[in-house]
Amino acid sequence: MTGANKNNTTVTFLFIAFFCSEAHAEFHEPMNAVKLGFAEIQFHTSTSDLEGPPGTTPSGITANINNTQTLALIYERQISGPWSIVLQGGTPPTLKVDATGTAKALGKIATAKAWFPAVIIKYSFHDVLGLRPYIGGGVNYTFYTDKHMTDAYTNGFGGTSSSAKLDDTWGGVIKLGAEFPLNDNWVIDVGYSHYWIKTKATIATDTPGIGKIERTIQAKANPDAIGLLIGFKF
Repeated sequence: MTGANKNNTTVTFLFIAFFCSEAHAEFHEPMNAVKLGFAEIQFHTSTSDLEGPPGTTPSGITANINNTQTLALIYERQISGPWSIVLQGGTPPTLKVDATGTAKALGKIATAKAWFPAVIIKYSFHDVLGLRPYIGGGVNYTFYTDKHMTDAYTNGFGGTSSSAKLDDTWGGVIKLGAEFPLNDNWVIDVGYSHYWIKTKATIATDTPGIGKIERTIQAKANPDAIGLLIGFKF
């Protein structure tokens, strides 16, 4: 074998070895992540006036959702390079709704558990000073369970019992934040999400001498969620 052939063979061997090592490293890059933590939820509530049949509902009755906290849970799957798909949810927070406007004196008028899981497409930037910032957007689906109207609401309208129906809705969500790698597998995630959520509430009150009276109110919640989570990549 000539010297030139030996050199070509050596270069080819090194190229193949380098390619295989890079492919092996990429194959073993963690593709999945599960994150668990705490989220503070701040609502930006705006509602229409409560409406009912003529003569049954005073004007100017509105409502407000109190801020709350919840346990946050995220599953993330890398799909291509810096792009990932994120399933974002958690335990449903119990919403506490206060009367505002002309019925403010009634205080708490309703509670419900809100579920608003989201699917987000996330883009991660290059590391900056040990941080990995990211941004994303997607959709949320919101529905409600364990809906309850308080005695304060029912008594305020001269009823004996009340029940509520809340419409399920789709809305947008945006997310931004940063990961703080602890090692090859563990990370701290600090994130901010903004949800667009609206619903229509229909409240039926059994009223002596009249029967069931239905009243409706339109509401936008549009919460901000600020989360602190620890994640494991695998």
